[in-house]
Amino acid sequence: MTPEFWNSVLSRITPSQPVDLDATIFDAGGEQHAAVANIGVKDQARSIAPSAVLWKNGETGQSCIGVRVDERPVDCTVAATRLAAAALERGVTPIILTTLPDCGFERFGFRVERIVGQTKPERDTCEKELMQFWNMAIIVDVKDIALLG
Repeated sequence: MTPEFWNSVLSRITPSQPVDLDATIFDAGGEQHAAVANIGVKDQARSIAPSAVLWKNGETGQSCIGVRVDERPVDCTVAATRLAAAALERGVTPIILTTLPDCGFERFGFRVERIVGQTKPERDTCEKELMQFWNMAIIVDVKDIALLG
């Protein structure tokens, strides 16, 4: 992603949050269910994730880091600012990995990948597939973002 993209992400980071119009207008603040499929969870023996077979990802020179979000941060703006700054300064693309339907980073324009699966081994397999697909060298917890500098 280009420096212009990350500058636009930085320009959108604000503590203000969008209003959930469905909950406000229709009092529909209940659970939302997303339909997500994970091709490789049941096939534990597969050595290459299906996504790597379907889309051969050529060398782009772009490094990716995974950022695991297990709980929605109270304030995403600090982590979002640090991640966008790291993307600009160090040429890395942060990929948010989460099991949450809304982790808070979507509104800033970050790439968010949903981790699916009913059990921990299934979720671990899904995370490994995404790590392989995005060619991530590391996955850090969102709580450790302060360590990035």
